[in-house]
Amino acid sequence: MGHELFLPQTVDIEVVIQSIATVGAASVHLIDESFRSALLDEAKRYPYRLEEEYVGSGENQVRQQMGSCDDFSLNCQYRLLADAFQAWIDARLDSLREYPLSSRLRFDSLSLQRYEPGSIGITPHLDGWRYINLICIFAIGGRGRFFICADRTGSAAVEIDASPGSVILMRAPGFMGGDLRPFHFVTGITAVRYSFGMRQLRDPGLGR
Repeated sequence: MGHELFLPQTVDIEVVIQSIATVGAASVHLIDESFRSALLDEAKRYPYRLEEEYVGSGENQVRQQMGSCDDFSLNCQYRLLADAFQAWIDARLDSLREYPLSSRLRFDSLSLQRYEPGSIGITPHLDGWRYINLICIFAIGGRGRFFICADRTGSAAVEIDASPGSVILMRAPGFMGGDLRPFHFVTGITAVRYSFGMRQLRDPGLGR
């Protein structure tokens, strides 16, 4: 079913993996426009809980202005996207001479975010240690800019394409045998932005 949801293109997964390894993330324009429109229509109907604006403290404090939803029915468009993308990425990772992740990729954490126009987005931060291997963020609709950077000040920022229909693949602990988590931030919200994140939770028995 993936061919009905994703654009008919050839993605060089080796180039994507190399970009993730060197930059910290890569972007692929993937979602077919008709499917993206259906995802956007569904996203507009969900209830969103407002996230705390300030998380952490001191030099580790992160500021964010967004709402989140992680309650998806079994037959919704976002479950369809998750299943199709899992199959899509599995096929490409399996084609590599060496599997680049520390364990089999299995997305088990799904979340939809909504950013209102004028929102600050989210300041430079690291995703939690509980997420491993790859973090994938789909741009469903609206306008916002996504950056990888060197630290919490946002220095040495590199913009990653986050136009509607694209998916950003970002490294997490376990990628290429490493423990790196790239700093990243979202800014420039000029129209209601919807993004959908897919992550893999670390096995609690394995520790950090």
